[in-house]
Amino acid sequence: MRFRLPEFAKLLLGGYGLLVVGLPLAGLAYALLGSVGLAGPLAAGFTGRYWRALGHDTGLLYAALYSAGVALVAVGLSTGLALALVLGAQASLRRGPLLGLLYVPLLMPALVLAFYLFQLLSRSGWLSRLSYQAGLTSRLETFPELVQDAAGVGIVLAHVLLTFPFLALLFQAIYQESRLDDYYQLTRTLGASAGQFRRRVALPLLLRRAAPTLLLSTVATLGAYDIPLLLGRPYPQMLSVYLTTRLQRFDLRELPAAYLAGFLVAGGLLMLLVLALRTIRRHAL
Repeated sequence: MRFRLPEFAKLLLGGYGLLVVGLPLAGLAYALLGSVGLAGPLAAGFTGRYWRALGHDTGLLYAALYSAGVALVAVGLSTGLALALVLGAQASLRRGPLLGLLYVPLLMPALVLAFYLFQLLSRSGWLSRLSYQAGLTSRLETFPELVQDAAGVGIVLAHVLLTFPFLALLFQAIYQESRLDDYYQLTRTLGASAGQFRRRVALPLLLRRAAPTLLLSTVATLGAYDIPLLLGRPYPQMLSVYLTTRLQRFDLRELPAAYLAGFLVAGGLLMLLVLALRTIRRHAL
């Protein structure tokens, strides 16, 4: 019996849907049941004490606010740098090697980039040693904290190095697809300056077309694990590190609270993804 392509496509789509929708929803359901005492190794009957205790636990809220701040700053800086490059260096992007260089950071795994930045920016790293040899710092402690710092400078920098080239390539593709060079010539003919074209024509169009990707980049930064694990502090922690730490503790009595935190974080990220999908559909119309 021959296996037709439409049947295979439906089977593939069903398997993919089960993998990316069914299993996460099953995990969410298990976490929800675990947070009310109906699942997990300590399941002893329904209880709402873990939900009531959530109001007295500021760790999850602080981790969420810290992660949101890091994600917004990282994606905001990446977006600004990418827009500045695309709108200000079209000649170099079209004819020079700059466009090819943007692909280089995308080849590096996040953990490798985080390790590279740690070796470069830590107080025992290369820049600290060079500044000491040059007489700019008298000892290692006087070198500024750029990784494992409270402000998350190293985490932000790592995400910018990964997100900026991706967004620059995206904006460049939108620029060419939308034929903004033709609009530039038209606006110049009508008497508009180059700055007016960038502010009133190119910038709104690029941001509107890239809005779904920007939202997905923010969600990805919120859920990142490798970079904040290596470049972050034990406190404050980003959401992924906070949840992993709570789930891996030896005290099993903390598992229901960890299930609750995981359920809330995963539910919030799924809501952001739904918003992104709706945005994509709206812009596709």
